Amino acid sequence: MGGVYEGLLVVELADCRNQWAGKLLSDGGARVIQIEPLKGSPARWCGPFVKDKPDANHCLDYWFNNTGKQSVTLDLARKPAQDLLRQLMARADVFLESTRPGTMAAMQLDYASVSGSGGNKGLIYASLTDFGQDGPWRDYAMNDSAHLALGGTMASSGYSDPTVSPMAGKGGQAWHMGCAMVMHGITVALYGRMSSGEGQYIDVGIHDVCAMGTEAAVPHWMYFGETFYRQTGMHANAKRVPPLELPTADGKYVMAVNQGLNDRTWNQLLDWMDEKGVTGELRDPKFQQEPVRTAEYRQGTLIRDAIRKLVAASNAEECFLRAQNMGISWAMIRAAEENYDLEHYKQRDYWRDVEYPQIGRAIPYPRGPFACDDLGNEPRGRAPNLGEHTRQILTQDLGLNDAALSTLVAAGVIA
Repeated sequence: MGGVYEGLLVVELADCRNQWAGKLLSDGGARVIQIEPLKGSPARWCGPFVKDKPDANHCLDYWFNNTGKQSVTLDLARKPAQDLLRQLMARADVFLESTRPGTMAAMQLDYASVSGSGGNKGLIYASLTDFGQDGPWRDYAMNDSAHLALGGTMASSGYSDPTVSPMAGKGGQAWHMGCAMVMHGITVALYGRMSSGEGQYIDVGIHDVCAMGTEAAVPHWMYFGETFYRQTGMHANAKRVPPLELPTADGKYVMAVNQGLNDRTWNQLLDWMDEKGVTGELRDPKFQQEPVRTAEYRQGTLIRDAIRKLVAASNAEECFLRAQNMGISWAMIRAAEENYDLEHYKQRDYWRDVEYPQIGRAIPYPRGPFACDDLGNEPRGRAPNLGEHTRQILTQDLGLNDAALSTLVAAGVIA
């Protein structure tokens, strides 16, 4: 199938931070060549592993973030390897890298060197680093959780109990936020190249992205001078409110957040509460006035306590379906693996089976965050084994012969 990035050649010097950007390009139809050290990208060694046995070709996290790519191993500490990468960059439409600032310039592989006089004028060169290419923090090193803390995101994430530490999102959230901004930059640069014929340099700092991704916390502090509090299962807020991540009668949990309670919704909710015997004082005529019940919901405890009792007296599936039929956006909390069998996803044609010979079966992957025929985004194949395409690309793309390959192996340039 086609895709929005079909026909593009992407060269990716990747680690855990920017590999997802390459996946998005690959899922959109681009050919993505990943350059790895001889022992493999650090992303291959982060785990979890198949059967908990560390193996560069059996890392589940790597499998998810690198679908459809090709793998070339090069020891970039050696000049012949740098020359090979330079030749690939000369053919590329996009180059992705996440090395420490100054690393590429030391090898004369920075944007100015590869796109200057006689270079690849159309190259879009995207650097994703912890703090960008300049500034007093540019040489600092961070992990994903530390980015979410320093950037402010974590301050709004966690439980309502102030004695409990804030929490970081898992799955490389800060890195994925950085990759999303890289992709926006690349896509805009590709549009620009259509008219100018010239590439661009894109400098994305993960810290910058985290600092701008704090939702309402920063603008609320700037305008009102109020700090947001963490809220269990909810957006951070300037006022502490009881948790709405509530246990159900069948031992599950429901996210019982209410955006509004109009007359129709309110009366249906009261009927449900009557059935369960938890209505309490909410039949008082004053609550028929929407401003009164809205104020009580936001500032009081009567409605929230009744909702908590209602959920505790109902099964999770009942809470989800009945609330949704009333126009209330409640949701039961599912384990990730429970989504595989949902009829909703099946009808949406959401899953794509990707074959993995290593384990003798296919793994269902998400199609992508949205469905769009023209974009054609979906996994194009499994993640590559370490160095799986080294010889193929060096011979077919760069024209090396067997003797040249043997020389590179003997010199420790390739595996």
